[in-house]
Amino acid sequence: MEITYRIIQPAEYNIFYELINQDDSWWAFSPSLGQLSACDWNAYCGNENVLSLGCFVDNAPAGLLQGIAFSDASRAMRIAVIAFREYAKIAPAMMRGAADWVFASIDCACMFGEIPSTNRHVMNLLQKTGFEKQGSIPELYWSDAKQKFVNATIVVCTPESLRKAKLDANIDL
Repeated sequence: MEITYRIIQPAEYNIFYELINQDDSWWAFSPSLGQLSACDWNAYCGNENVLSLGCFVDNAPAGLLQGIAFSDASRAMRIAVIAFREYAKIAPAMMRGAADWVFASIDCACMFGEIPSTNRHVMNLLQKTGFEKQGSIPELYWSDAKQKFVNATIVVCTPESLRKAKLDANIDL
């Protein structure tokens, strides 16, 4: 099994869009964006300020990390991540590899995100990747399942926390 990473190209945007729809995973991938139309998705992916890093397993799309700089005067990147269901068992390894790619390829000091407190699967994935809880934001996201607003947990990953996660997973550095 070979895991590779590359910036997805415009011809691939719809492939990833359809996979997110197929998994019905907009709520997990990017609760702040919500479900986008195909047109809006293509425009978002094509924005020069958005990194759309595809993860491929044996050349098949397996996941996606999207990031956007917090500001022009910042080295912090706000991210959204997804591992497609078929690849859920290897999602931590895929995400650690994507984080490695970001820190090695971009002048990025940290990645951060806000995760609905009800999304335990994504929280577990991110913690295995080196994201650490930093705080919470009360009632940031609407939960259709709970029919109420839920808190969000703020998570941050740095090169140092990624190294620690790799050590914890017994991965050679």
